[in-house]
Amino acid sequence: MGQLAAIYDGYLVTVIWIIKEIAMPLTLSYDLRTEDANHRNYLRSMLERFGWTRLGGSVFRYSGRNLGTGMDEDWLNDVVPSLMFFRSYVLHHNIIVRFLTLDANSVSQIDHSDDTALFGRGPCSGANLEFREPTNSQSSAQRIRDFVDVAADAT
Repeated sequence: MGQLAAIYDGYLVTVIWIIKEIAMPLTLSYDLRTEDANHRNYLRSMLERFGWTRLGGSVFRYSGRNLGTGMDEDWLNDVVPSLMFFRSYVLHHNIIVRFLTLDANSVSQIDHSDDTALFGRGPCSGANLEFREPTNSQSSAQRIRDFVDVAADAT
């Protein structure tokens, strides 16, 4: 399941349990003030495309994706773009965010320093994002891809 690492530094021994097989899930919860339920449904659909699982109401969990080395969090291609899209959507539609909590106890890592032992995925263009199928298809996959590309082009 994992490995135990001990680091000896003078009189202090630090013991670290390293788990590579499972990512530490992130939990996102929010409450919006809007009269239009379509906004809530759209955001739910978008989050599900990026791999967030709805736990109930406006509470979602992101548990990562299988990148070939077990379940890993893909912050650059799942977490950050979904949060960017959420932020942009509520701003564009003048939706009041009454509260938002992102609970994360995690590490996301990319190491491409050795071409023969690549670890993690670098940022993908919109066309190369791998979406999951949401429970409702209200959010357009193409529109999300375009959003990611426009955000990159704006820099």
